[in-house]
Amino acid sequence: MKMRILVLALCVFPLVSGQTLHWIKTYGNSGYDFGEDVKQTLDTGYIATGASSSFPSATADAYLLKVDSTGVFEWSHPYGGSGSDWGEKVVLTLDSGYAIAGYTNSFGAGGFDFYLIRADSLGDPEWTKTYGGTDWDYGRSLVQLDDSGFILVGETYSFGEGNRDAYIIRTDKNGDTLWTRTYGGPEDDYASDIILDGDSIVVVGGTRSFGAGDEDGLILKYHIDGTIGTIRYIGQIEQDYFTSITQEDTFYVLGGARSYHHDSGCDCGKDFWIYKIVNNVDTILADTSWTGTSFGDDIANDVAVGLNNNTFYGGSTTSWGNPDISLGLTDAFLGKHLNNYYSVFDYVKNFGQINSDAVNGIDTCYDRGLVSAGTMKYLSTGGYNMFIARVDEFNSWAPGIDVVTDMTSENITLGHEQLNQQYFAVFPTPAYEWINVMGVQELAFYRITDMNGRLVQDGTIDSNEISVALLDNGVYVLQVLVGKLEYIVRIAVLRG
Repeated sequence: MKMRILVLALCVFPLVSGQTLHWIKTYGNSGYDFGEDVKQTLDTGYIATGASSSFPSATADAYLLKVDSTGVFEWSHPYGGSGSDWGEKVVLTLDSGYAIAGYTNSFGAGGFDFYLIRADSLGDPEWTKTYGGTDWDYGRSLVQLDDSGFILVGETYSFGEGNRDAYIIRTDKNGDTLWTRTYGGPEDDYASDIILDGDSIVVVGGTRSFGAGDEDGLILKYHIDGTIGTIRYIGQIEQDYFTSITQEDTFYVLGGARSYHHDSGCDCGKDFWIYKIVNNVDTILADTSWTGTSFGDDIANDVAVGLNNNTFYGGSTTSWGNPDISLGLTDAFLGKHLNNYYSVFDYVKNFGQINSDAVNGIDTCYDRGLVSAGTMKYLSTGGYNMFIARVDEFNSWAPGIDVVTDMTSENITLGHEQLNQQYFAVFPTPAYEWINVMGVQELAFYRITDMNGRLVQDGTIDSNEISVALLDNGVYVLQVLVGKLEYIVRIAVLRG
């Protein structure tokens, strides 16, 4: 049965040609709901993926969210088990269904594994597959081939030359493995995104094993039979990497971040960069530092090419926006680069309020507009909400986000299983420094043991948070005790 996520924030704007062409809406319930990617569907609606702890499971589930052309909720569907499951990228399949690439520690060989979910047009799962070894392996993106098979990319700690390596898997139409490839050296190397270019694939990411500096952007080209072709590293003396790639007929556009700055001696954090590659000649289209010295971190998480080869990009920034960016909290942004011209005035929108917000995925629309998906703390119903933002072809932007306090028929509840005060949710996992335990209404104790049952940490839960800053990277078991109630779940800690 499909579980339905509560739609909290709705925007109402003047109608154009019978429908709203620019709006922002957030989707979530009392848990943590993250948006990672979005695509426009054949019916001019939108399909998005991410992770949610609002469904009645102990931890995060990967999920699909389907809305119509004006953002009205249609359905949602979770995928996963008792562990942590995450959707990173969604594609529309050749038979009008959907496929998700992500990762899971509910199933597989151990740690985290690549997670491929194949769903029909209503989100019902047709099959799921996992790929990986006994260590941690994360799926980040995928493409479908003409034979209905898939190629997935991401990173692996289970295979390769050392630390993490880029990991590439080709499957048949049923998800069975045809071949796998790793790429890397003794340091950290990874793949973030992939496109299909004729009978080849182009994979982008980052490398610390090769290149000119601390980290360089990585571009790999393979034939679809797994034969490697060209290898390129792009960057300078500090940290540079690619998060995304898209293609038009004669060129590639890549997005990401870089730490090289024109201002000598400036420790200015990361700048987003947008690269264009034509016939293996690369050109920077846009770069935050071109507009002046920027002391924050600005990252382009996804790119798209629209009408007249204009380039759109979305991501997060701590350089400009609301006052809390001074605390290192991010604002989401969408940017636009005209075909042969760039200036700060080409920005579509910078948005966000208190706490961190980010655009993680974007897609161009049939009517020349743009849709984006991401994660928003502001006005969320729980820890975070997924948001979808729609911009029309003239870059018209919604004037704000209105909260609907009287739950009308447009707002869909979780369905037949309602959350209650004894419902617990643990997020995020993998965690960096803190684990949030939602649903604790009174004094609670916790114990953390390793996978061999050894106690590594215990104490009381303060303000629904548990510090894991002293734990090593790995998978653990968290036990929460509230009165006579006991709650047990696996968690993961990852600090790079």
